[in-house]
Amino acid sequence: MNVQELLIHFMDTLHNGYLAALDDLDDEQLNWRYDDNAVSPGFHAWHYVRTKDNIVNFVCQDRKPPVWLRQGLNESWGFPKVAQGTDMERGEAQSLRIPSTGDLIGYFDDVHEDVMGYLNASTDADLAETVRVVQFGHQAKSQQILQTCIAHGNGHLGQILNTRSVMGYPARIDF
Repeated sequence: MNVQELLIHFMDTLHNGYLAALDDLDDEQLNWRYDDNAVSPGFHAWHYVRTKDNIVNFVCQDRKPPVWLRQGLNESWGFPKVAQGTDMERGEAQSLRIPSTGDLIGYFDDVHEDVMGYLNASTDADLAETVRVVQFGHQAKSQQILQTCIAHGNGHLGQILNTRSVMGYPARIDF
């Protein structure tokens, strides 16, 4: 399995994991916090997919506008245009209310379609090209995707699965 195939496999697996973790939550559960220090499952999911959208579209594809901006979701959801949750003050993060589970899953699916199109058209040489992300410096595109999308994304998925358990729902790791 080459780098491109690995990225495709794990991005697809992670996408399916998020769908399994979110698709049976109603809008209230999506925005529920188990204590005053927590953020909601919806925030974790939104932060992940916004990050994925930014890394794969804007960073890896030479400033291609993210799905978030192309669809005007920042305006229709009343969310920040650029910020995606990284280093966001807790109060601001807690105040962001995901409109609906359906809207969030729609955004997930649209970003995933975009990402898979990019990855399927990429070669290992393309993915070895270096790009810069402020927090991580210059790294290969594949490393940015592995670190910022897959590793980071699995962490947030784990937080969502934990919150499901606190709610009394199964973790749903059958993806």
